[in-house]
Amino acid sequence: MTSRRAAGALFAVPVALGLSLGLGLTMGLARAQDGATTVPKSAVTPGTPGADPAPADALRPSLGQEDVIPPGSGAPVGEITPSALDEGASWEAAVETANAPTPLIGAEQVEAVKTINDYFNGIINLQGRFEQVDPSNKRTSGRFYVLRPGKIRFDYAPPSALRIVADGYSLAIEDSDLKTVEKYPIKSTPFRLLLADDVDLGRDARIVGVEREEGGLAISLEDKGGDTGGRIKLYFMTDSGLELKEWMITDAQGLTTKVTVNNIVAGRKVPDDFFKSKEKFSPFQ
Repeated sequence: MTSRRAAGALFAVPVALGLSLGLGLTMGLARAQDGATTVPKSAVTPGTPGADPAPADALRPSLGQEDVIPPGSGAPVGEITPSALDEGASWEAAVETANAPTPLIGAEQVEAVKTINDYFNGIINLQGRFEQVDPSNKRTSGRFYVLRPGKIRFDYAPPSALRIVADGYSLAIEDSDLKTVEKYPIKSTPFRLLLADDVDLGRDARIVGVEREEGGLAISLEDKGGDTGGRIKLYFMTDSGLELKEWMITDAQGLTTKVTVNNIVAGRKVPDDFFKSKEKFSPFQ
């Protein structure tokens, strides 16, 4: 049976490759306050010729005041009106719209997917650091190593006792605390998409969507056969060529694990046996 810690690690395995409404409202109120003025008072003396008596439904003054606001008159100058708030909300909506990612469809999507495929197919040796945040907001970090096709390794930094190694055929999760080694066919993991001899996401996965934003590109993928629930979303930086920056995995229950990769170095070789997993732990290890 898969241990809870190993299951969590397997869930996170694919990472290796891997203005609020209040503000708008506050700004609207601030603008209204800055523009507020005092309502001019016009004394009305009872019995003055030409002065109309206040109607019964007029707003009555507070004690010591002599004014009566005529019924039907507009809001006093400087009073906050709905248009003042709408202006702030409209400004915020415009900002959010300007910053929102642009969905790519048709030929644009096809071209973007090809660019992503070419990026993964161009990887041979790769290594760097990763930081993982699981659904309970627990953070772990470490180093990862890739040798395509098929090989990958994660060394989790202490206090984690995990190491994940794929040799091209199987993926092993080693737990030095529990002294366990659990293996899975690599074809049953998302690595089959990204470490294959020929990466073709359009062929091997269902593309849920592709989005472009300033300096970035994102693609969302699901299992093509529908056998596995959940979704994977890859984020790339595009400022100086394509480079994987982040990977988010959402499972069938809606729980999300996020991994950010950095300090990526390409072309640095490691020995082939570096990707060989343990068969078992010695009782004295």
